[in-house]
Parts: sequence; C-alpha cells; structure tokens
Amino acid sequence: MVQNLELTISVDEANEGIAVPTTVGTRLGLGGNGAVLIRKQRGQVQAATVRQADSVPAETARVGPQTAETLGLRDGDRVTVEAADPAVATHISVAPVPQLSIRGGEGLVRDAVGDRPLLDGDTITVSLFDGSLTVPVRVVSTQPAGPVTPVDDTVIEITDGPAPRRSNSGLDPLAETAVGGYADTVATLETAVSTALLASDDVPGSVRNRAGVLLVGAHGVGKTHLLQHVAWLVNATIHSVDAGRLLSLDQDGARAYLDDVARAAQGSERGIVHIDGLDTVSADGGDKTRLLLRQWLDDISTLDGVAAVGEATSEDDVPVDIVQATRLSRTVTVPEPSRRDRAEILKTVATGAMVSAEADLKATGEQAFGYVAADIVALWLHAVEAAVARDGAGGDPVVVSAADLEAARDAVEPSGIRGTVPEIPSTSFSDIGGLDGPKRELIRAVNWPLTKPDLFDSLDIDPPAGVLLYGPPGTGKTMLARAVASTSDANFIPVNGPELMNKYVGESERAVRRVFDQARSNAPSIVFFDEIDALGTTRSDDNDSGASARTVSQLLTELDGIEGREGVTVIATTNRRDRLDDALLRTGRFDRIVEVSLPDAADRAEIFDTHIGDRTTGQVDLEAFAARTAGYSGSDIAAVVREAGLLAIEEHLRAQGDSDRSRKPVSLRESHLEKALQSVESSGADQAETGHRS
Repeated sequence: MVQNLELTISVDEANEGIAVPTTVGTRLGLGGNGAVLIRKQRGQVQAATVRQADSVPAETARVGPQTAETLGLRDGDRVTVEAADPAVATHISVAPVPQLSIRGGEGLVRDAVGDRPLLDGDTITVSLFDGSLTVPVRVVSTQPAGPVTPVDDTVIEITDGPAPRRSNSGLDPLAETAVGGYADTVATLETAVSTALLASDDVPGSVRNRAGVLLVGAHGVGKTHLLQHVAWLVNATIHSVDAGRLLSLDQDGARAYLDDVARAAQGSERGIVHIDGLDTVSADGGDKTRLLLRQWLDDISTLDGVAAVGEATSEDDVPVDIVQATRLSRTVTVPEPSRRDRAEILKTVATGAMVSAEADLKATGEQAFGYVAADIVALWLHAVEAAVARDGAGGDPVVVSAADLEAARDAVEPSGIRGTVPEIPSTSFSDIGGLDGPKRELIRAVNWPLTKPDLFDSLDIDPPAGVLLYGPPGTGKTMLARAVASTSDANFIPVNGPELMNKYVGESERAVRRVFDQARSNAPSIVFFDEIDALGTTRSDDNDSGASARTVSQLLTELDGIEGREGVTVIATTNRRDRLDDALLRTGRFDRIVEVSLPDAADRAEIFDTHIGDRTTGQVDLEAFAARTAGYSGSDIAAVVREAGLLAIEEHLRAQGDSDRSRKPVSLRESHLEKALQSVESSGADQAETGHRS
C-alpha cells in the first residue's frame, strides 16, 4: 500500500462525481467510504469522496463537469491523491463567499454536503429558496480539525459573509458559466496574461522578459472575478499576495513571503501571481516596500510560465516605477459594465431561478444605470428576499416577479463611478414655452442621432459631436437640455463645471475622464456641462498654475472621441461664450452652436401660458402681460407666476373665515399677476445679453 499517487484529471461530461481505477483504490488502501485528500499543484488541498471503477484508465481520475467546477479541477490537471480517514464532525462553521447573511439555512448546507468529507477552506454550493439563489459557502472551521464527515448530530453554524480566503491565499479559476458580460475586456486580459506566461524563447524580439499586467477598475466592477475566469481560459493557477500580511512584515520577511508566492506559482507550470490592493501597498508601504516590490517584479518577469497581475482602482494611484519596463507595464481597464454587460451579469446571477413571465431580466439589467457587478449581485439578492417574503411562508415555489426586481432597484443604489448619477429626465419640450428655434436645433443635433442613427448611416454622414447653448441667464438652456434627453430616452448626466475643478494636480482631469467613462457605460447618454466656461476658459488667460489648461486638454481629448463616443452626445451651456477656449468650438467638438436669447413678445406670451395653465379663473390677457415684460427671461416670468401663486394662496387663507369661499379651490386671477408684476423685476439678463456674444 502506498501513501499517495499522482493522477491526471479527465473531465467526463457523461459522468458525475469522481472515479479512480480499482487498482488505484487498492494501492491507496481506500476505505469503504472512499474518502481522499486531493492536493493540487498550487498547494491547495481538498477533501472528496471517490468510487472505484475498472473502466477508468490507469493513472487517471475521472471527474464529472459539476464536480470539476466545484473542486476547481480542469482536464489534464495533475493532482496527488491520498487516502483519508475522516473523523465525525461535532461542529462545522461555514460562511457565504460573497458579502451576504443567511438565516435558517443550516439544513440546506447539510443536504448540500451529504456524506462528502470536509476540510477548512472547502467550498460548497448551496441552493436556496427552491433554486432561486445559488450561493457558494466556505468551510471556516471544523471540530475536530478536518478532514471530517458531518452526521445528524453535527452542529452546522452559518456566519455572515464574506468568508475569509483560504490560508494559502489561492483563488480558484472560474469557468464560463460563472461569468457574465465583459467579452471584450476578457479577451484583452486573456491576451495580456497569455503573453506574460510565454517561455523566454517564445517571446519575439530581443527582449526576453515579459510585461506584467496592471488590472484597474472601480470597486465592485469584478476585476478579481474576471482574472479568475482568464486563469481558467489560459489553464493557469492563481497565487495571491496578501497586502495586509505584506505590510505587516519587515523587509526580510516581506521578501521571503514574496519569494514563497513566486515559487508556488513557478511550481504550478503556469502560475499567475496576483497582487490585490496594489494601490494600498504602494500608498501605505513607503519607499522601502515600493523598492522591494519593484525588484521582486523584475525577478518575476524573468520566470518562464509566471505572470504578475496587480490590481488597483486607478492607474494614477500606482507609482510610476511599478508600471515601467517589464513590471506591470500592460494596463487593462475593467470599465463600469455597459447595458449589455449588466443584462448578462444579471442573467448569470439568476441562473436556475424561477422568474415570472412579466419579469424582464434583460431590461432590468439594461436599465440599472450606474450599477457595477457587485451592485447587480446585491440587486438580485434583494429581489429574491422580496420574493421569499411574499411566497416563502406559504410553502409555494419562490418566483421572482417584476415587482420584486423593481423593489430591489429602489433598495440598491448604484455604487459605480460616483459624483454624477445618470437619470432620465421627465421634462418635455411642451413644458417649455417659446424657443422654437433652439428646440428645432436640439431635435436635429441630439434627438435624431440617438433615436434614428440608421438614417445618418444611410447617408454616410456624422451627426454633430456636441451642442453649445449660449445666452443670458434664465433663458431655459438647462431645461432644453433635459427636455431633449427625455424625448431621446437617453440617460442624462449633469455635470457642474465649477464642481469638477480641483486644485490638486490631476484631479480635475480624472473627474472629466470618469464622467465620460460613465457616459459610455450608460449609453445612450447625454453629458450636460452646465457653466462650461468654468472648465473651458481660455488657456492663455489661465492664472491657476495650469489647472484649467490641463482640464481643457482632457475635455478636448474626450470630445475628440479617442476612446469612442458612440451613443454619447455632449451638450454644454454658458453665459459667457467669449471666455471659452477657441479649441472647444472647432469642428468635431462643439460644432453646433445655438443661441438661446431672451424671449420675444410671442415667446413671452407662450411662457406665461405654459406656467399658468388652467389654474386661472376669468380671462387673462397674456399678450398684454407679454408686452409689459420686455427684457424678462423665462425664469423671470416663472418668478412672476410663482409670486402670483403665493398671493393667491395668501388671499385664500385669509378668506377661511368665509366658509363658502374657503371651500372653493385656490386659483389665480389676473389681479394676482398684476400685483406680482409690480414686485418681480427683470433680473437684468437683457443687459448681460451682450456679454455672451462674440
């Protein structure tokens, strides 16, 4: 009898579980329960139960696809198998792998385990709520120490997630079934990692070292998840560097720890060294840690079959020397998920669940504007909880309805790129009096390209890149922008120019970049820059240490569409067109310039009519009021109607002593407008009108 044997994994779609040749069972001295320990090349150990079969080829372990996915095994893997004698478990503590709380699921965990032996760190897939939710849970501890087998008297304890990682800091590769969306990002990352894993002799050119990869993206977009999937695609193992442990060690201890991780990766033939929280290590570790990390990455680049992948939320937070040469010089960005990505992520998360006919997962995902992958997972969990609260008590199967999804969207706020929140405005052109010329220009320049792109394609012409609305304050520029977004069914991303300005170098440029990143992810969208003169001031007149010049340069880069602006339209407003940098007004940027001037008499009458509506009693001579308000802007007229409304309410409250009058609805009369006009003067926009012309 031998202590262990090395076997080759063969994934067999026609079978399930694990089977080994009878001769292997005899040589290992397997007991009647068939319990074994499987040691993978990356050093991870998992407990399992095998059966013996003469039909299995020699030196082979035949594994079903579901078991292979659960254990993180792939066809062709080399593993070491040894017999185990599991003890009876008195207590098993588990926790969900994601950040999740489960109450009352102990029996389901017991059913999912069955008679399988367990070790600390083993992952079990548990089906909750009649299959509406599948959650991986990890064994946190066992009493006695594993391997153990649960029995009826074993106490199962479920603690809150996320479960701690395995003690050896390994990450399991993930198959296609666990990943939704991000096809282009996955392909780019796969190419980068595959190249880094090449042997020195296979690298073209004279440089034999391979470039490491810097994986960047906002919190929650799924960077680690996608890396696990790429590891599956390139048949590699993942060996993680624990940032907290690294920072807690002295220089000698830190170098020894990093070398241990590198050796484990090299010993697995194709290994990915995963440095999570690289920005934290760089910020908190100081110069000595940065120098140590730099030297270690140089050494990694010389190892055949080893790729270094660092993770950070932003490339700007990683020291320049870490991304130079062959260290982490290949940057792959995981953007906020697109409409299609969100729909596919939600579909993946909801796999196996019962969903009502009217619940449209695709539409829900597409409309989850600003949601990152982690938010979508949370959204689905809330929807399932709502369904359980409704159906679970009656013992009926849990079915997620459209109302559950809607309630989940209300409960889970998007946590993607912060600072601007996309919305679909409710303002329509009918809410705006007058301004027929600017309305026509916006419909042609914004609405048609977003709603009828095929017409532009048929004539092979490009739509206007951006629209600049200029004119005195209060003339309705912002309302026009919101109205065209509403009629185009596009996301409206408002940006206040002054709020983007930051005295720290790089912050304003980064803010501009993030706005356009979010717009691209939530296309079709309209980016609306209010008071763009605060950002786009003439660079030659800048006295702010170049901050405005750098911001304008970044804005020009985005407007030029270097990263693609399909489905993204830009609208900006200014009261001071003369202050804008001339480069902003060139073709391909803000090439449609629309003046929104003070309303004429006909427009003023229409604005009065729009604001008053049917709230008056008796006749009101709108033309007369329009004639008396020359020089008033649209907001001035709105202020007149608002003051008239206050006067009407005041009069109504005074009349409450008269029971007959108090029962009548409050309404506007011409006399209220007369008094209001006496107290609300023009804001002086007519004097400012000359300031915005050039």
